[in-house]
Amino acid sequence: MSKETFKSRSPWWQVVDVLRIYWALLLGNILEWYEYAIFSFLEPYFQSHFFHGSAVSTWLGFSVTFVARPFGGLVLGVVGDIFGRKVSTFLSIFGMMVGTVGQGLLPTYKHGDVAGTIGLVLLVLLRLLQGICTGGEIASVTTYITEVGAKESLCRSMMLVGITCNIGFLLAQSASYGLELLGKENMEDWGWRIPFVIAIIPGTIATLGRRCMPESDEFLEGRARGQAAAQTDESEASESQISDTAKGGTGEACRKMKHLISGLWAKLLVGIGAVVAASVLQYGGLIWCSVLLQKKGTDPPILLAAGITARILSILLVPAVSWLADTQGIAWILFLGSSLLALLGAPLYMVMTTYFNSFEAVVASYGLGYGFIFTFVSMIFFVYVCELFPVEIRNAGVGLSYNIGLCCFGGFAPMIFEAAIEHNTWAPGCLLSLAGLATTASVTVSLLLQRRGKMQLTHIRPEPYFSPCGVPKKVPKKIASSELGIERIIPEVQM
Repeated sequence: MSKETFKSRSPWWQVVDVLRIYWALLLGNILEWYEYAIFSFLEPYFQSHFFHGSAVSTWLGFSVTFVARPFGGLVLGVVGDIFGRKVSTFLSIFGMMVGTVGQGLLPTYKHGDVAGTIGLVLLVLLRLLQGICTGGEIASVTTYITEVGAKESLCRSMMLVGITCNIGFLLAQSASYGLELLGKENMEDWGWRIPFVIAIIPGTIATLGRRCMPESDEFLEGRARGQAAAQTDESEASESQISDTAKGGTGEACRKMKHLISGLWAKLLVGIGAVVAASVLQYGGLIWCSVLLQKKGTDPPILLAAGITARILSILLVPAVSWLADTQGIAWILFLGSSLLALLGAPLYMVMTTYFNSFEAVVASYGLGYGFIFTFVSMIFFVYVCELFPVEIRNAGVGLSYNIGLCCFGGFAPMIFEAAIEHNTWAPGCLLSLAGLATTASVTVSLLLQRRGKMQLTHIRPEPYFSPCGVPKKVPKKIASSELGIERIIPEVQM
């Protein structure tokens, strides 16, 4: 299909076209979140096999992957900005598959102390590999989608990423509960390995599929502009212009990293702040709370019903929420969702943990409550982060800001929640509300900086961005002018 034909189709048909052409991206995204979630849902088995019964140590092992994510997001992000989005997505899916399948083949302390020590070391190394690759995966996928999707249906295209994320978590949760049918003894012996090993099937399909994907037109146009500027007069080119014909790949990679960290540090902070609510709700509110309820004695059918309700509700609601984001603005949707988490995070947690064996209470608080909020803060917020960075540095910018936020506030959330509950029963709920407040504050401060001409928040679609009443407001549009990140005001445009 030609670019002109694609743009002439209705917004919802444009979303269908993105799904049809870039299915391998989305299948890999399902695999990424499945791999991440399956470890957490099988935490009791890792606790007994590798961590001598320590829950805090097990969640620390879970966090190892997140520590590696910022590094992977930066490195594979720079690879994507230099060699193309297609290359970085291929590398990331292959590494994820190796890291996941490998975890299902490890020796444990059940095989002796020496075998257990080897298994623990390999587990950490494989989770580091998984973290590096997944750090680059989400940045490359979201950047790809924002660049190939039509601007008028940008958030509706991005909802495909949110839906596939939820499908991955839903599959992991269903697999973990379904495997309990094998019996406690079989699960302890070999059953916990199955969800990791079978990942080789979709992983292979996604890897082969990504070899045939076309490159993003926006990336190709950006690279062509950089090459043209370098060939004309490299010495007189603008400092903010990042050329892909620099002296060697290593030199160009270093130049991009320098520009990102020293010149766009404020935008990195804004991107990190946007991730806080989604990360804590995902890994603290939905994953850790599920394990907590399981340990408290909540019946498995109640847990399964609550988990499925939360994921299915998010999938069903996201078309409406993404349409709102395309008409009211992505910043407004993120602001609304994080405010809801700030107000309801703690009360919903209290209901869920007080009436942990009540089907109605758990499904209403965990499934309906957290599922509804999750749709607003996590399903399409990737657009908000992608908007912050120009195309020449977008992949690395999204990879670094998103993964630092996910590492600090998502990866360590289960461990912090586990430690906090030992001191105060309601502490995890308060942390959920605090996470919502942090993202609300981040969005508010960034909008104030934009109004004062200190920051440009949109590089893809200038409007709508934050229009709660449906009427775009006139605000200054800024253009970054140097590696110092100083921005100057040009004539007003509709936002």
